Amino acid sequence: MINNFQDQARQLGASGEILIDADPAKGFFRVKLRNIQPENATPQFTKGIVEAICFLGKSLNLTVKEHVAGEGESHE
Repeated sequence: MINNFQDQARQLGASGEILIDADPAKGFFRVKLRNIQPENATPQFTKGIVEAICFLGKSLNLTVKEHVAGEGESHE
């Protein structure tokens, strides 16, 4: 299944890195995308990852609360 997704991404010219910083004992993790190609795909990649995490959380019977920054709003 992963190979199929990788093949599709290659065909679209998509690439980049995902950095994950985690502290399992504290239940903490954060994710950073960088060098996403094409550059204009960063929001789409980010939204897709957020949706996947929400789906996983709900699948584990967790209440999911999310905040996605609006245009002009920053988390930095």
